[in-house]
Amino acid sequence: MARAAYGGRRRLYDSARARGYDFSGRPGLAWSQIVLPTGAPGGLVDPERLWNSVESGGPWGRVGLAREIIMGLPRGRPLLAHAAFVRGFLEEAFVAQGRAVDWSIHYDRERNLHAHALVSPPWMGTQGSKLPERPSPEGMTAATLRALWRRHCERQGVVDGITPNQNSVGALAAACALGGRGVVTRLSQGRLALRALAARPFGNYQPPWLRVRLRRKERERGARAPRRRLGRDR
Repeated sequence: MARAAYGGRRRLYDSARARGYDFSGRPGLAWSQIVLPTGAPGGLVDPERLWNSVESGGPWGRVGLAREIIMGLPRGRPLLAHAAFVRGFLEEAFVAQGRAVDWSIHYDRERNLHAHALVSPPWMGTQGSKLPERPSPEGMTAATLRALWRRHCERQGVVDGITPNQNSVGALAAACALGGRGVVTRLSQGRLALRALAARPFGNYQPPWLRVRLRRKERERGARAPRRRLGRDR
């Protein structure tokens, strides 16, 4: 319940613990949505009702079992493209397997675009009989999730969190050609900054761990040195 309240920036009440969670005043929420599997009642689109039912058991695979997934998003895309990108992955990986997903997109900072997804156990129906084609809650391992995410990114033209052709050879040649005509691009600025950093002399640079060790040795040397006692006339 706490993670559902945090992800959706909501105010939720946990019936099992008689406790409320309020993250409605926290900024950064750009998108929030709940996707239900086939056969689940439409009333579960209410997040408080959904996660209270998960924690109480009922028609879910296990009492109180849920999984949170955090996905980094590429910069330079509009919000609707991010929403379609995330929902496509969640529907393929979880909703098609009979799980409810409560997901949201956070734009906390310019370089921290990410999505939270809280995934429920598989829906077992009102009769409590599990469908054979739906896997167990433990069947989805981290390696399987990474493989699904990588395949989804490749289909959408996103590799390692960057937009397609952003750092390719063609984009680099175009940036160099524009730079020769006096046009400044973001890629050319980044290359100039890297060249300036590489040409900068390091001098007497010492890593932080070495500086800490030298200061510790100086303090130990000062503690071992005998103190001079001054006479009364001084």
